Amino acid sequence: MEASAPVHPRIEPEPPSWQPRALWVGARLACGSISFFFVSFLFAYFYLRSLDLDHTWKIGKVSPSIGLGTAVMVLFLLSGLIFRWGRGMVDTVLAGAAAVVLALVAIALQCIEYTTLGFGPASGGYASVFTGWTALYAVFALGGVYWIETQVASLWRARREGIDRPLAEGVPAHETDLLAAGLEAGSFYWAYFVAIGVITWVILYLV
Repeated sequence: MEASAPVHPRIEPEPPSWQPRALWVGARLACGSISFFFVSFLFAYFYLRSLDLDHTWKIGKVSPSIGLGTAVMVLFLLSGLIFRWGRGMVDTVLAGAAAVVLALVAIALQCIEYTTLGFGPASGGYASVFTGWTALYAVFALGGVYWIETQVASLWRARREGIDRPLAEGVPAHETDLLAAGLEAGSFYWAYFVAIGVITWVILYLV
């Protein structure tokens, strides 16, 4: 008996170069999305500070610890530098693990800083921007840490098992190519995210 539905031709897999390229593009798109997200806090900071019609930019003593803020920034910066450039100069698994640890310590310090503030989001425009910006930055940082961890774990598994073969159909690139592309994409995104953190520190603690 003939089939009632037409038989479709077999769809050829994508060229091997497409998936690594997709990772490259995806990382840049992710950087663009977080730029649009955090620029809203940048706009809110300068908008509320420049107007301040009712003099509520800071209500009471609103002064976060510059020491803790600087420590958080430095730890994130070291994490980004180690993961981005350390992968070409030292063991990538070790560099990635160090980046994860540094980032987690930075997030922990950020949480500790909240216990020392002495003010809340309702203590004026600065306080609301500070709380929202730093809290959401820490939340986004957890996503970045997870991405680093998955890349490092995949590389560690590949090295342990000596994997250097094509994957199943539908993932046409060699696993080594995908690992390299994933590390490049993840490290680029993390370095960009850390750069936003440096801008955050300058705006909230120095300006």
